[in-house]
Amino acid sequence: MLEAIAALIERHSLLSTAGVVVVAVSGGADSLCLLHVLYQLCGTGKRYPQIQLHVAHLNHQLRAAASDQDAAAVARIAQDWRLPYTIGSFDVQSMATQQHLSLEEAARIARYRFLREVAQGQPIAVAHHKDDQAETLVLHWLRGGGIASQIGLQPRHQDIIRPLLSVHRADILHYCTLHQLIPCEDASNSDLRFLRNRIRHELLPLLESMKPGFRETLLRNAEVMQVDFAWIQEQVLACWPQVVLQEEIDSIKLAIPSLCSQALSIQRHLLRQVTARLCHGQSPLELRHYQLLDQLLQRPTSTEIVTLHLPQHLHALREGDILVFKYISEQASENKGQPPVTSILPLPGSIEVTGTPWTATAEWVPEEVTQRVQNALQQQDWATVWRLLPTTPHAVYIDAETLDSSNQPLAFHIRTRRDGDRMQPLGMEHEKKIKDILIDKHIPYAQRSQIPLFFSNSHCIWLGGIHLDQRVRLTRQTHKIIRLSIVHH
Repeated sequence: MLEAIAALIERHSLLSTAGVVVVAVSGGADSLCLLHVLYQLCGTGKRYPQIQLHVAHLNHQLRAAASDQDAAAVARIAQDWRLPYTIGSFDVQSMATQQHLSLEEAARIARYRFLREVAQGQPIAVAHHKDDQAETLVLHWLRGGGIASQIGLQPRHQDIIRPLLSVHRADILHYCTLHQLIPCEDASNSDLRFLRNRIRHELLPLLESMKPGFRETLLRNAEVMQVDFAWIQEQVLACWPQVVLQEEIDSIKLAIPSLCSQALSIQRHLLRQVTARLCHGQSPLELRHYQLLDQLLQRPTSTEIVTLHLPQHLHALREGDILVFKYISEQASENKGQPPVTSILPLPGSIEVTGTPWTATAEWVPEEVTQRVQNALQQQDWATVWRLLPTTPHAVYIDAETLDSSNQPLAFHIRTRRDGDRMQPLGMEHEKKIKDILIDKHIPYAQRSQIPLFFSNSHCIWLGGIHLDQRVRLTRQTHKIIRLSIVHH
């Protein structure tokens, strides 16, 4: 099974040559198998030697002490395997009640927000498998999601990767037994109050009894639709430059005449993609929303501004021949017009970053470690460098002598993003706007205002958890090293 999974990873380029992969681990059999497989493939001396794993687990607070025990079990596994980990906790029941969501939907939203907060733009590995694929296709069919939903789960979707998508759950259970992995039992997986569980335990077995091989038929049908959907995506990509006039981190502006000149199918797929970019990578639009947008587009042209309120804090505003989609969160409204506060981080030192949930720390790397790193740098032995300087999505190492201190004690200026901020991401020859980096990394808008930026006296040196600046990287000339990190406070 390991080779089959590795083949899927290679075929779809799920893992890059270097970096961090955040692994979502609930403690169940599927996620334990995923973590173990990636642990066999990633790390020094393995197939992907420069890929580092970071375990992430969210306690949904739905099963009292059992939820706490699952979180503790995941933490123990990460410690035993010497992997960095982040354990989060969130009251999903309260969220579902306050936002009028099902428990399933609230848990999914909370889970992916947490994972993306941990990942800060790095890939996130989740444990969906072939049986999940069949359940998802039936679930989407019941909800009427259209062709975009009938292609099912993909091995890669933006920042989400699914290495187990080619294997069945029976194979996963056998793998866990073979490798003595003991999963946590989640009673909610058998709770028939949840629609997915009813599909898994009642509807799919019934359909399978009526037509043996029904699950495989579903999967083949999804492959057929994938071809059609890929063609539609090509058409959307082709007309995008003519329709989309401006794209910001919290808004996208469209030319109505160009949009309306497209076939209705292309119009709706383009609107789906626009709204997905503003809403955590998943569009909230349903048929009724498309119909309301059709009415908005067909209104006679006037200077009047007409606003349509959509789910997930989305607004669609029409003025003349312009349609603007805006993400307007409650937090953004409260903080509107307030410039970010700059904090000074001494070296060594630690501070809470104003306006964010992060505490920032700067510290010298000990001389004995620095000497060993220097030797490895001279030989370009990067495996040894990163073994001596273990990184996570929230910790980086910089060359202290690249900083312009103007004969003053070294310190860092830290704040959140302002319009016009730029940096030179690692590996790039030129500077790039921070807002464009956040868009390219698919960072949800609600999180962008809470990302700490570290500055020297002359420029941004780290977009916390996302990108290091090229100008402060470690090289053969490095003699003094500083470790910068952020942790939740």
